[in-house]
Amino acid sequence: MGPVEYLAGRASADARIETLSVGMTADGVSVYLVDDRGSTSVLQVSPPKFPNVILEATHKITTAREALGEDLGGSIPVPLDQWEVNGISCALFEAFTPLSPGRVRRFFQLQKLKIPVLGWLRQIAAIDRGPADEAERCLKAVAECPYETLHAPALKALDRMANGFFSPRRRVMHGDMTLGNVLLDPSKTREFMIIDWRGSEANGYPVFDLVKFAEAVGLRPNALRAELTSHAERLACEIEDSRSYLLTALGHIWRNLDQFPPERFAAMANRNLNTLDAALHG
Repeated sequence: MGPVEYLAGRASADARIETLSVGMTADGVSVYLVDDRGSTSVLQVSPPKFPNVILEATHKITTAREALGEDLGGSIPVPLDQWEVNGISCALFEAFTPLSPGRVRRFFQLQKLKIPVLGWLRQIAAIDRGPADEAERCLKAVAECPYETLHAPALKALDRMANGFFSPRRRVMHGDMTLGNVLLDPSKTREFMIIDWRGSEANGYPVFDLVKFAEAVGLRPNALRAELTSHAERLACEIEDSRSYLLTALGHIWRNLDQFPPERFAAMANRNLNTLDAALHG
């Protein structure tokens, strides 16, 4: 089946459809830009092997928006429509604008976006979602994973937890704060929109999203340290436990890899820890 069939009558016969991306993995989503007589929207289609991917993602969006409230949740786009075709879940979203591929324009866009997105992450860090009951299991998962460079820091975090120095709390976690998931609102009603909430957790772990976004925008270590200090205040923890929180989030990801290659996880985890350590001790 193609995008016209998946639209199931939700666009006119004159609609122009452009393929934006086709799932590269078994659970990858296909995305299409639909231009229907000047009105643009984005069609997302689940892969046949994982037909409920879009349905599950829209549920995650609803949960995240409810957890964040109207103001912060307003930066999360909701589907205009959600349906199934032959058991394959699909959704139609408002079309937003990706960052420019041109280096100069992209640079100025990032300068404008950095401050509001970092402020948004700080506000999320202030919304307590209760004690992180799974944190110990997540840290143990990292301590026992095949990648030795992660063992010592995970064991240190476990020790701090056992001795009462680290008492982890839950926060909303997006899970993939890369630039491809930060879009501009062409109506200029909102400063930015954050898409792809499929891997999010309403009861996740803080710091991971901050570190990922810092890497994406090239935030300098001293600027990241300032953000880590602000997050630590909101989390009521020592700034050193930014690493404990990051490792807890990594443990959660390790326990829920799905189609994510283990080698890519290891590379990401080491990069994240190096970024954090440069900010804390650089």
